[in-house]
Amino acid sequence: MSEQKNKPEINFNQELQDAIDRCTDPLSFEDISRLNGIRLELLRRYIDRQAKNIRKESWDKIYPLLKPFLEGPEPLKVPPPRIGAPYRRHAELVEMKSEQKVLLDEFAIFGDAEKKRIVTRFQSAVPGAPAPPTAFTSLSRQENELMGCFLALTPEKQDEMLSELTAQATEEVRRQRKELF
Repeated sequence: MSEQKNKPEINFNQELQDAIDRCTDPLSFEDISRLNGIRLELLRRYIDRQAKNIRKESWDKIYPLLKPFLEGPEPLKVPPPRIGAPYRRHAELVEMKSEQKVLLDEFAIFGDAEKKRIVTRFQSAVPGAPAPPTAFTSLSRQENELMGCFLALTPEKQDEMLSELTAQATEEVRRQRKELF
């Protein structure tokens, strides 16, 4: 007798009772009893809520059957489609200002023809002689040209050009999302 009193028990709560109800709809008491090796009489007491607690060894037998009814839906295994290039890790990129990183992220969204137009637009915004491209090894030739032009601009002009590019990139992402979905 004292041995049974020392065994841990699990208290019923509303969620557990609801799970048992959902589980008993597709299966009969006899099926649940047969699958778990729990006496039919004891199982009826649990399901009819005549028992307030379940002994641990009984719970360990019932839980695998109730588990699908207690947990939420499985998360999606396939990630959603990606727009733009994945994150790049490089020491040069870490050292850049946030405006430069935003510029590169937005630039990566566009196709080759549009990238050429963006570089031309930034080159035309540079006062005086054409700006030399930067020499970042982590950037492509086009990105180095764009970055050279961007760095040659005054801070006010950088903000203005980046704002225009952000608006253009936002519209491009919206267009690409419409095509996906």
